[in-house]
Amino acid sequence: MRASRVLTLIAALATAACTGAPASEPTSPTASAPASASAASADCPAPGVLITADRGDAAAGYREMTLTLRRCGDTSYLLQGRPDIVVLDERLQPLKVTVGPSVHYTADPRRINVRPGEGAMAVLSWHNTVTEGTAVTGVALSVAPVQGAPRQIVNLPVPMDLGTTGRLDTSAWL
Repeated sequence: MRASRVLTLIAALATAACTGAPASEPTSPTASAPASASAASADCPAPGVLITADRGDAAAGYREMTLTLRRCGDTSYLLQGRPDIVVLDERLQPLKVTVGPSVHYTADPRRINVRPGEGAMAVLSWHNTVTEGTAVTGVALSVAPVQGAPRQIVNLPVPMDLGTTGRLDTSAWL
């Protein structure tokens, strides 16, 4: 299942590169510019990026979900590292979940200059293993694109069934 997910991500990037559509391709490093006035609109939260989550894939207790970041501001935005994530319950309260680097998507974090209209993605993965204790289910995420940046609430299209592992892994921004 993981191999098909990777192939799907590669195909999407290749298609976007060939058509000139927004893609999550790395570019030369540049300084991040502050969010513009247009980036503060309801359709484009501070700091001028919009983060969404897909439905994800599941197989035999292993789960994956892609976070997509789209630059909706009018200047470039510098990403480096992994998204800063807090898993939230149905009352939007933080759950006790450890977020660490992915063991499946191990590319080193790199600088990505996201231009207006372009995007990047990060892959979240976890195991829905249930042993002893109460299973944890997240319904939303509080995400900052980089450590210290403004956070936004990302409502999940399906609940994040973390089992009793208390762990969520994330790739670097791709």
